[in-house]
Amino acid sequence: MRLLICLSAVPVVAIGSVLAIHNYNELMVGSAQRAANAISRLDLQFRHDTDRLRSALETIGGMGLTPDQIGHALKLAETMSGQRYCYLGVISADGETIQATAPQGSNCEKVGETTPPPSFQGTLLEAIQRDGAADANGSFLRITVPAVFLSIPETHGYLVGVLQLSRKAAYLASSAGWQAFSDESNPMQAWLVNQDGTLSSVCTDCKWTAPPNYIVTELQKRLEASAGSVVSLPTPGGGYALGAIAGGADILVSTQRTPREAGALRTMILEISALVFLLVLGLVGVTLAANIVLVWPLRLLTYSVQKWQMEGVFDARITRSMPLELQRLGQAFTRATRRLSRHEARLKKAMAHQELLMREIHHRVKNNLQIVASLLNLQASRISNPEVRAEFALARDRVRALATLHRTLYAEHRLDSLNMAVFLKELCEQTVHIAGEGDEGRISINVMSDDFSMNPDQAVPLALIVTEIVTNSIKYAFPEGRAGTISVILSVANGIATLKIGDNGIGCLIETGAFADQHGIGLKLIKGFARQLNADLQQSCENGTHYTLTFPLEKN
Repeated sequence: MRLLICLSAVPVVAIGSVLAIHNYNELMVGSAQRAANAISRLDLQFRHDTDRLRSALETIGGMGLTPDQIGHALKLAETMSGQRYCYLGVISADGETIQATAPQGSNCEKVGETTPPPSFQGTLLEAIQRDGAADANGSFLRITVPAVFLSIPETHGYLVGVLQLSRKAAYLASSAGWQAFSDESNPMQAWLVNQDGTLSSVCTDCKWTAPPNYIVTELQKRLEASAGSVVSLPTPGGGYALGAIAGGADILVSTQRTPREAGALRTMILEISALVFLLVLGLVGVTLAANIVLVWPLRLLTYSVQKWQMEGVFDARITRSMPLELQRLGQAFTRATRRLSRHEARLKKAMAHQELLMREIHHRVKNNLQIVASLLNLQASRISNPEVRAEFALARDRVRALATLHRTLYAEHRLDSLNMAVFLKELCEQTVHIAGEGDEGRISINVMSDDFSMNPDQAVPLALIVTEIVTNSIKYAFPEGRAGTISVILSVANGIATLKIGDNGIGCLIETGAFADQHGIGLKLIKGFARQLNADLQQSCENGTHYTLTFPLEKN
């Protein structure tokens, strides 16, 4: 159950981790996106200024004024623009400056010069980089417009306007359109990309450190491969963006990471750790709740069932805190076990009664057989014919063998099996004692048996075989007071029982009358009982008489 609960939390952890990583990636590209947005704002500002200057120059150049009138018009345009332009001038077709105007303190005249004079149709936009002093250094955007001067004869010339792209830090921080550089919470740096690949800082006195060449190269490759006008590149320290402004120059903008972006990795780790921690707490709570509500009641129910199996007492200990299903299950188990216990008690009582009856039956059978044996013995004592008296004695011995079997069954705790080690020893000693050889010591009997149990259905014929052979050995193997030993060995191996009965008497003498009697009804009984046992019977007459019976042992 704990494994299932843990597996159920895996999708939540995965989704939370994906969201945290997504937020981290969004924050990581935030600085580069701000740089790209700054380029777009600067491009709009420069385009606005460029379009306004170009419109003014094209309007003035197409009015057909004299050079002096054009000069006055340019001064008026400069005044109306709030001195936004770095330089405005009228240039002849030979490249000589006829009229020029510039804000006070501006040194952009050199930027306005066109050498050699341009040869073009329409408006020309050029990005210019100059190294000089004061405001004359940095990057500029020059717009050249052809014009017709009203004179005799009518001549052609050019109107030139210059926008300064590089500014001082004070101008960037206070002038309209340059607000992207005035945000102290989001410091930004920018460089104009020259035609030779070098960089010119937008701030002429900021001393910004130019980015590494590999970043510029990577951005230029992305811009060439991109269909857009701006590309960006996030880095561990911030972000870079490269794009065109006013259609005449490429600008590279760098932004630094905000404190939130700088701590994005830590924030992501904290978010995932918090998620995992909360999930672990939730899983622990769910596990504890499941143990209290479900697992422990089930264990208690299982323990009650085991206790019922061992002790016969079922106590489910049903409480109201258990789920309703477990309460009903416990109640059902309680009713079922009570019925089973009552039924089991009745069965045990019936079995005890049946066992008592069987023991009583065996006891009565033993008593009856003892009575039959006594009657046979009494009847034999009144018979004068020795042969008839001997037959009665044999019948008596067989009956007593059966009585001994029932007495042993009665004494045993189980009525369906017989301990052969005890039974066989008692049977042989009784047979020798009845034959009158128990006290004299002339004939001794050696009984050895493995300690195992046998089904009474097999024990009866086996007992009769042992009685018959041992009786024959006592009567015929040791004539004329001869001493000897009778051995009875019963063993079991791999479910096969082996009975060996032998003596060291005179052996099988066919010429004697004793052997003829030995081969009468006694041998027939032995063979008949052997067939009943499905036994293999073998007889040997060397050094006495020996019988060997081998038969499969039936399971009790």
